[in-house]
Amino acid sequence: MESDKRAIIILLTLVVTAILAFRLEKKFLFVEKRGTALSHYEDKITWTDKIILLVEDFEGLTKVDSLKKESFFTFGSVKISVDTILIDGNAISSKSSLKVEWDSTINYGGWGKGLGINIDLDPNTDYLNFRAYVPASNGNDEKIKIVLQEDDLNDGIYDPATDDEWNYIADIKAKNQWQIVSIPLKNFFDANKGGDGILNITRKGGLHNIAFAFNQPEKYTKHHKWYFDFVFFSKGVITQQDIDNN
Repeated sequence: MESDKRAIIILLTLVVTAILAFRLEKKFLFVEKRGTALSHYEDKITWTDKIILLVEDFEGLTKVDSLKKESFFTFGSVKISVDTILIDGNAISSKSSLKVEWDSTINYGGWGKGLGINIDLDPNTDYLNFRAYVPASNGNDEKIKIVLQEDDLNDGIYDPATDDEWNYIADIKAKNQWQIVSIPLKNFFDANKGGDGILNITRKGGLHNIAFAFNQPEKYTKHHKWYFDFVFFSKGVITQQDIDNN
């Protein structure tokens, strides 16, 4: 009789412990945000260990409303939409990309995404990468200004008077194929007077926004097009060979 009571107590203790463990585990689990889920690529890409953060893969987006919901923004003459046609079959291209069009005569324009991410990036070793498609029909090679806006004050608000902005001008050939652009963070230059003048995107002072501005407005006509896919930060450079070997 005594042994039966002891067994019941042990069983109840195990059940309670299991319930508590499950609740604690559930508390600390989180769903990977759409567009940032590397688990979708682990069996397709041999170099996932190099990826520090997948910023955006443009999967699961269907229309302009969903782009706005996911914190995408445009400025000037640019409009954006989801494209499901210009896909090259590469493992990281998947089913959709971002289509960008020049839609008016305003002499500036670009697109970006609000991030609000706290992540440790080392400018001495880390790279910003993205895939780009600049149609040959555009008639000219492209210069795109990449913008990273820091949160030096760690207050969740970007203020050019107190937070750094870092720029890089990427030269991209106009040709009818996808290209990988891999930029060392150390090559970004300080573009404003605010902030501490140090590229220090960390767990404490994070990254507000990333943006892509088109630097040759005098050459653009209405419906000039570009395409983007798979924006990410990596440990070390990513080459076209890395992309092609998947």
